[in-house]
Amino acid sequence: MRILFSSTPAHGHVLPLLPLERAARRAGHTTAFLTHSSVAELAAPTRVHSAGAALPDTLEEFRRRTGTDATTDMSPATVGEFFGGTRVDLGAEDALGAARDFAPDLVIAETADFLGPLVASRLGVPWASHGVGIALEAPLAEAMWATAAARARERDITLVRPFASVDPWPDCLQRDDWKPSQDRITIRPEAHEGEGASDWEAPVFDGREHLPCVLVTLGTVIDDADALTALAASLMEYDINIVIALPPSSEPRTLPVQSPAVRVTGFVPMARLLRGVDAVVSSGGAGTVLSVLGAGLPMVIWPLGLDKPLNAERAAALGAAEVIGRAGEAGAAVTRVLETPSYRDAARTAADRIAAMTPAEEVLSLLTSRSG
Repeated sequence: MRILFSSTPAHGHVLPLLPLERAARRAGHTTAFLTHSSVAELAAPTRVHSAGAALPDTLEEFRRRTGTDATTDMSPATVGEFFGGTRVDLGAEDALGAARDFAPDLVIAETADFLGPLVASRLGVPWASHGVGIALEAPLAEAMWATAAARARERDITLVRPFASVDPWPDCLQRDDWKPSQDRITIRPEAHEGEGASDWEAPVFDGREHLPCVLVTLGTVIDDADALTALAASLMEYDINIVIALPPSSEPRTLPVQSPAVRVTGFVPMARLLRGVDAVVSSGGAGTVLSVLGAGLPMVIWPLGLDKPLNAERAAALGAAEVIGRAGEAGAAVTRVLETPSYRDAARTAADRIAAMTPAEEVLSLLTSRSG
């Protein structure tokens, strides 16, 4: 079977698809990605069919059209027009051409991507939706679909609904009023490991090996050296070792922090960063929250925009995280998380629930059998 994976060109949208894509490749299927070439390294060695614009260019075009910053505005109008409108306008022709060339038997598109559904509907092949985080509230999902459907009609295409919804977000992290859809298939989320060799080695803290180690990350999108420096300053007031991971856009820059307690690194797959770590300080991105909880580690979350406050609230409701309102609170919060066993206990309980979710190989089998 030829399976096309389609995604918004951003780390947090591509990475959740990788476990299923890797499973498909291991099973002998031919796979490819439909996204922008700016994230081709993430998908490697799988071929990427480039469509549309890179994320920064799409954001800039949306700002030019609407005067709105889509990185800070989560209103249905903005979300709908950005994902269902601007991105479709910029990528539709590329996507349709690439899909004709690849000739997929099945399309799997992440929740915010509508190029995949567009080409599946044009080619008459089945497609499945794949979540990237907490379930979208109905007004957001409806706004994206309505806008994308209108853009499809402009191209004489009737947008077809997915036959299944693959969901990596565990029940225990969903909203209290959430109800699963009838077509939902859970998939066990996996921290990004990367393929091939890596020169990353966990840092050594000479003479400080007995102290707990804390990872600090603001994810792959937020590039705020001042925020990371402020977090480091707060944490350095306490006896802990600190690993700070910069976003991909920051490389090869570092931070103005010099201390035997601090090590700064560029982008490293999350699964590798988490080895030897006792707790994590983050901005609450979906991929980070799932990876950290999947490893059974407690968190301190400083939520910085978009879906992050909700992710933080849900992790805190589990008892696995403490939420802070400013960088200066990080050190004291980390100390409480490390010294209070209930945080780690709650994180380990969440890890058990995540481990019980459906593995990618079984999800692949369900999708291929249902799509026939």
